[in-house]
Amino acid sequence: MFAPEIHNTVLPIDFLRANESAKVVELLGDEGQVHRLSEMGLRVGALIRMVRPGAPFLLALDGKRLSVRLTDGLQVLVATA
Repeated sequence: MFAPEIHNTVLPIDFLRANESAKVVELLGDEGQVHRLSEMGLRVGALIRMVRPGAPFLLALDGKRLSVRLTDGLQVLVATA
């Protein structure tokens, strides 16, 4: 018997594998850090693709590439399909 396929799993962005796509569902952390990410396009509802996992990780977002290093207390939650 096979386990059912899970859709829309919510997980931290740094759990994504290379070339895995997801939608940002929540940004948690200091207001200034969250605002900075939002200004770069990494906001709730954004569709992203993990280009290169690691620290920093590289995302494809709105036709551009964005290198992100999560600092202490900052978390980006995404939903995979």
